[in-house]
Amino acid sequence: MKIEEVKKKYEKDLLKKANVVGVMRGYKIKEEEKTDELSIVCMVEKKIRKEELKKRDLIPTKIKEVTTDVIQVGKIKALQMDKKAQHRPCPMGTSGGHYMITAGTNGELLRDKKTGKMCLGTNNHVGANSNDAQIGDPYLQPGPYDGGTTRDDVIGNLLRFVPIEFVGDPSPCIAARFWGMLYNVPARLFRRRTRLRPVIEYPVYNHVDAAIIEVNKMDVTAEVVDIGVPKEVKQAQLDMLVQKSGRTTCRTVDGLITGIDAMIGPISYGPGKFAYFKDQIVISKEGFSAGGDSGSLVLDMNGYAVGKLFAGSEKITIANHIQSYLDLLDAELVTE
Repeated sequence: MKIEEVKKKYEKDLLKKANVVGVMRGYKIKEEEKTDELSIVCMVEKKIRKEELKKRDLIPTKIKEVTTDVIQVGKIKALQMDKKAQHRPCPMGTSGGHYMITAGTNGELLRDKKTGKMCLGTNNHVGANSNDAQIGDPYLQPGPYDGGTTRDDVIGNLLRFVPIEFVGDPSPCIAARFWGMLYNVPARLFRRRTRLRPVIEYPVYNHVDAAIIEVNKMDVTAEVVDIGVPKEVKQAQLDMLVQKSGRTTCRTVDGLITGIDAMIGPISYGPGKFAYFKDQIVISKEGFSAGGDSGSLVLDMNGYAVGKLFAGSEKITIANHIQSYLDLLDAELVTE
């Protein structure tokens, strides 16, 4: 019988033996040197002395005149990256965040158009602590919730962010501030502690939740875990199927875009902090994202970037249009 026929006939029986994790054809190894003899190779988790094995678990030296061999390969498992661990160089789709938050996702590599600096792209609420950060603040990989510390895990520093307009924020309206100041004069004269403070009462609609982090190009790679390097930018379309790779739910696929011009709000950013957004992408697939996936790059199934994930619920995921995100950050996507 040919070696192919012998292997096919006996491979299932060999796999039933204790410690055997694989069977293949290969060249026999003698004294750590490859020979020219083709044999049936049994891969074992760990080599064990014959005396310690039961008779039925012994691998014969020959099967139908075909020589066998045994090699130790260790425990076989799916090779999955721990997205919550520290990585240098760090791929995208992994854990990261401003030193004062919990954790979000490192979305993609960007090039700052103003300076040419290499940057990591994420959300404002991930990289700039929802407007409460200072330019130059440390950004950690992994994020604080996943064990990142300012002592050991700083991968970059906040370069720029697009401020989010929150309901209840101080109003920038000059007229409102003038009248508030005027009406506060009597309060001060009569030593009243109450003051008028003009705030944003009606929604101001945001377009993006965005921040960029300056990084050393030696510490990062443009590859998105389980997806690869983004190809280019593409406009999101209704009924487009999309994918993403995030810190929490890892790679999710076949999310269906059901909206490309959605007005959304109020979106909660924590106790008493709400914001409204317009012209947003809606992805309708349960389980497509979860907390900690904020910052993930959304791509079509061919690897073209279409959106920037920043919010969602149990049923839907919300993303900014990628071109709006890039324009407002004054950055370009790195595709090599």
